Amino acid sequence: MEHCDAFLRSKNWLDNDLDSRYINVNHPYAVLISEEEGQISLRGNAGFDNGQNGEEIFSFTSLRELQEWFENNIGE
Repeated sequence: MEHCDAFLRSKNWLDNDLDSRYINVNHPYAVLISEEEGQISLRGNAGFDNGQNGEEIFSFTSLRELQEWFENNIGE
């Protein structure tokens, strides 16, 4: 999952709180990375909690799945 950090930073998604919750002010989502579960979650970003309590939209088990979702849905 360590490569997820580099991928997300390259797309201007930042983990400002250093708690594996990545946001991009231009998108209504938050990406949460759970190292223990080996899972990446895409959640709605309520704005004040960086997606911690947001509804889960998609779940990924690999960086490749996340990259494909970005290409297909965000165009990046």
